[in-house]
Amino acid sequence: MANDKARAVYGIDLGTTYSCISQVDKYDQAVVLRNFEGASTTPSVVFFESESNMIVGEEAKNMLPVEPEKTVSFIKRQIGNDEAFDKSKNTTPFHLDPVEISALILKKLVKDANNMGENPEPIKDVVITCPAYFGNKERLQTKQAGISAGLNVLAIINEPTAAAISYGMKVDERRTILVYDLGGGTFDVTIIVVNGGAIKVVATGGDHHLGGVDWDTELAKYVLNTFNQQNGTSYEFETLTANARYDLLLSAENWKRNLTARQTAKINFSYEGKSVNFDLPRETFNAITEDRLNETIDATRKIIDIAKDKGYDKIDEIILVGGSSKMPQIEERVKAEFGLPTRLNDPDECVAKGAAIFAMNEAYDKAIEKYKEEGGERPAPLLSDRTRVVNVTSKTYGLGLIDNKVGNLIFANSSLPVSRTRIFETVEDGQTGVTLPIYESDFTDEENDKTVEDRFCNLATEDISVLRITGNHPKGTEIKVTFSIDNEGILSVNATRESDEIDFKLKVAGVKSEDELKASQEFIANATV
Repeated sequence: MANDKARAVYGIDLGTTYSCISQVDKYDQAVVLRNFEGASTTPSVVFFESESNMIVGEEAKNMLPVEPEKTVSFIKRQIGNDEAFDKSKNTTPFHLDPVEISALILKKLVKDANNMGENPEPIKDVVITCPAYFGNKERLQTKQAGISAGLNVLAIINEPTAAAISYGMKVDERRTILVYDLGGGTFDVTIIVVNGGAIKVVATGGDHHLGGVDWDTELAKYVLNTFNQQNGTSYEFETLTANARYDLLLSAENWKRNLTARQTAKINFSYEGKSVNFDLPRETFNAITEDRLNETIDATRKIIDIAKDKGYDKIDEIILVGGSSKMPQIEERVKAEFGLPTRLNDPDECVAKGAAIFAMNEAYDKAIEKYKEEGGERPAPLLSDRTRVVNVTSKTYGLGLIDNKVGNLIFANSSLPVSRTRIFETVEDGQTGVTLPIYESDFTDEENDKTVEDRFCNLATEDISVLRITGNHPKGTEIKVTFSIDNEGILSVNATRESDEIDFKLKVAGVKSEDELKASQEFIANATV
């Protein structure tokens, strides 16, 4: 058994609505560390009392209907959004970007776990989870959130993969499972083969703008429409004051939870001197949120089809994770649609627990590397059954060409790590440079040359996407471009001309430079949460 110090690694589920931190204890059990309030999960909400004093968690969430202009929620949905990272334009308090706000949430989690737990040393080494369909930019920004919070991020791991690791510790036989992960703000669906300590991801997809908050919104709109009908008013949800809108949303979340436990919820909503009171049956709630549920079913069918194309025809079980999967309509509909054994699997905590188990493996691998390099005592295994993970990329990556085309090199659902090379040619005599726009998309069909569409994301910043060529070369000079994606799903790009490596380093738009990252670290370190 490893000593306590060797267990000072942690898994963090950095969620859209709630976040959670876990550790593997001395009994080789993954356990969640509770926050200062005694809860296992912490609302991912930040209230800004001042530029250097913030409140994170339940108390911040309660401030949403009181001072919404000073409160930030659902920040995970802004990861990867370039406008949210433009400090001159974003509307968050003091113009903090999503990386910095996420870092404040992480700082609260770590601070509470340090204070409330029995840790041998301050929490430093962590694995952070992210949605499986997050692209290169979102993964880098998630990692930078951890770094900004003063943490050593051992790895970024997909949420469904972390859930499968937690599940896999409890089964011995080989099984193919579908992880249906409906969180508060995001949805993932992933097919995974679990075989003892081995985890192989087959196919993955999802939507980072679909989650339990959308069920809340549908319910809030329904209640407001009923309010209008009974009071002769014509309010619209989108034009309510921010205070009233958040008040209604928080109430809708509570009504939704009531409907998870009971067949009927009592609705009571007041606004500007008028009110509405009525009983809402669960069947009505299911009906008004059916379109959102249909979106998850459609996405699930798509991933099942991709898995079948790869030769995986049989799924043994569907695992429901994510807090929003506790709604009875989810299990009922998934069972009815797919006719497979379906069950909830520790929906609120399994992602953080799986990340903690993975963190132990990462720590052990690094200890082995150090042992090989420096000698000394070989580290004892941290777990009796170590987890090995083979992941896939959720995105397709290609190089922008002339005539508004993109030449794809790596396709979505390719096993990781992966590296692909393609030779391109210059189009003019005497060319001294080429532009290298790097495109990320959701296409899974292997067509080498696709027309660039609006939904394609150009990852490279304009100032770094020009590759310089020395010498005077004729038209048709070959340039070999290699795309590589590591186990974390992070892309790197290398270019060579003949036998010479060209000095080109991909700089992703919206990802902080070293100086920017250092400034964020200093700001977060000095902030009080």
